[in-house]
Amino acid sequence: MNKRKQISNRGENIGALLRRYLGQRTVLGVAIPVLAAHIEAAQKKRAFTGLTESQIATGFREVTSRFIRSDYHSTYIDRRLGSRGFLDLSGNRYKIRAALLDGVSTGDLEQLHNDLLSSLLTAYEERQAVIRKLEDACSLPKESIDERHALVGAYLSQLTGNRGEMFEVVSFAVLREYFRTFGFSLQRFSTTHANDGGMDFVGGEDIYQVTTDESMQKVRKDLAKAPGTKRVLVRPTVNSAFAELSKDDVLETIELSDLLNHFISWLLARDTRSKQARHLQEVLMTALTEFQRENRAETQEILTGT
Repeated sequence: MNKRKQISNRGENIGALLRRYLGQRTVLGVAIPVLAAHIEAAQKKRAFTGLTESQIATGFREVTSRFIRSDYHSTYIDRRLGSRGFLDLSGNRYKIRAALLDGVSTGDLEQLHNDLLSSLLTAYEERQAVIRKLEDACSLPKESIDERHALVGAYLSQLTGNRGEMFEVVSFAVLREYFRTFGFSLQRFSTTHANDGGMDFVGGEDIYQVTTDESMQKVRKDLAKAPGTKRVLVRPTVNSAFAELSKDDVLETIELSDLLNHFISWLLARDTRSKQARHLQEVLMTALTEFQRENRAETQEILTGT
């Protein structure tokens, strides 16, 4: 985060800060239990002493169980500490930084709590819609090549929403199928505990790191993962500063234009020649599997309780 961004954050309150993370379950899975405890203390007119990590972990699992399942990890708290985050640690207890609560009423906190839960519901429903659309596309006749091609291209170019999960999942699906045709295998894994839709994958001895975040801070963070291991970076675009920074550590960079104009075009050409959407079907099936992997539908009313 650059200096200008740090300065701009000083005037934020907790509402403005947390609304930057709408729909992001691993951030909000930590924030919501702490926020709910702050609200409860304010309603009872008593000082809030904070929650232990164990209490936050329990709240995290309760919140995410009602939406899309996420496993808790302590790094989710560590990332939110200090002046750049929203948590303070005192002893073994965590609470919202006092400066972020200045001028914020209990009513404001209650509205924020509801908005955060609603954003997780929206993200959940959007995931269900993606799954249904992929299921429908996978059920098309084998000769429906153009329809599959259009959906792959549209999804791959969708760079916003839930930290670019769509780009990450579909780029993996495209590259996995492309290299499979030549006898190579890409497997999904993560070099760190991924935040929301974040994913990496591995082929041979190399790590493929994928993100839609174009900041230099993110580039440096990615390059710090698995030191000494060569990697291929997958991202929408590459600027000259990024290319200079990573030239000694990166075997190659795959951009969105490469995915659209080379990898997908090659798969499309083979399907067109055979008159069957064999490769594009595999891309869609892989994407569908990835979206279903962490998805768990719940029958209960999602917004009931805290």
